[in-house]
Amino acid sequence: MFASIRSSLAQNNRQICLCETHDHTTTEIIRYTVGSHGQRFHGLWYGGLCQTTYLGIPDTELISPLQRAALIALNGNLQRRKTRRPLCAAFDADSGGDVTDIPALVSILALVGVSMIIIEDKAISEPGMKVNSLKETSSFQDQADPYEFANTIRAFKSTSARKDMMITARIESFTVREAKKDTAEERASIQEALCDALKRAEVYREAGVDAIMIHSKSADPGEVLSFLTEYRSRDAVTPIVVVPTTYSETMKTVLYDAGANVIIYANHLMRAKISAVGRISDKILAENPGLFAEDAELSACLEARNFGCLSRKLWERRYWGEEDKEAQLYRIVAATYGAENMKAVAKDLLDGEMCGCEADDRIIPVKDLLKINAHQISPVEDLIV
Repeated sequence: MFASIRSSLAQNNRQICLCETHDHTTTEIIRYTVGSHGQRFHGLWYGGLCQTTYLGIPDTELISPLQRAALIALNGNLQRRKTRRPLCAAFDADSGGDVTDIPALVSILALVGVSMIIIEDKAISEPGMKVNSLKETSSFQDQADPYEFANTIRAFKSTSARKDMMITARIESFTVREAKKDTAEERASIQEALCDALKRAEVYREAGVDAIMIHSKSADPGEVLSFLTEYRSRDAVTPIVVVPTTYSETMKTVLYDAGANVIIYANHLMRAKISAVGRISDKILAENPGLFAEDAELSACLEARNFGCLSRKLWERRYWGEEDKEAQLYRIVAATYGAENMKAVAKDLLDGEMCGCEADDRIIPVKDLLKINAHQISPVEDLIV
């Protein structure tokens, strides 16, 4: 059986925490890591940024949400036996994709145990045109018309009507605004974005959305806290999701007390893996610089420092029996160092009072992850299921 986000909220005083996964190892780390006082993660986050990094393509909606979901289903990393602790799961569905894909997308996600689909209100005209919300250039991304986006919500709601699935609207009003140098202008810009976010939340709620996610790329939690306070004065029931990647020094209790229900650690384990594997990789390659010199794919991973994609490609070669002894040794050492660091980061996240990793030297900065993700390593056609 799968746990659902709706039931997890009901069982945990409407306050749950999800953590990013991108492969079987990270799923098991999330499932079994226990904090010093018995704290556990309630579920998984299948985020676009980390999944595309793992695949070796930019997070620009280069492949559809349906294709990403199909790859998760093939990977099977949410499957469990009865003896394992059940986890709930949320899926980052970007803009939702083509409306004709929605029935298949919902069906695949329900099959693998996902019980929350989060769709963002960005205007995506064609594949590859999405700008990640945390990038400095995210202000160049247009937001979708709220009433057109409401129709997308209705399409998801209609398709998921008989499933235990929460359709969540991700509001990008803060991330698409352009920051102002003048203090007064900046204050006015934030207020304008807040008003827009609140109006959109009302439209989306009327369209039947089950939860709201408010996003921000600011290091100051003020934008998110102002939304939480204002929205909770109007609606005390609808669950609210937050992703404190940039405002990680905010206390968890501050967000929960302001009205948040779901906190998502959206990219920490990938950042931990890249940090640890990068360090040990540098040592190995210093002694054996020609290890992957003749392999274009692996060399591209190393050049981009995308050790998430490199790990995937090495495991695939092992599966197909295409691994030599030197590559095998590198893979085993890299996997060991990566897993140990991810376990440590997971425990830090559970133990810490703030919304970030207490030991920042364990993870690369998110801006570095964005730079790594910008490099395309894998041909898109190789990822189409």
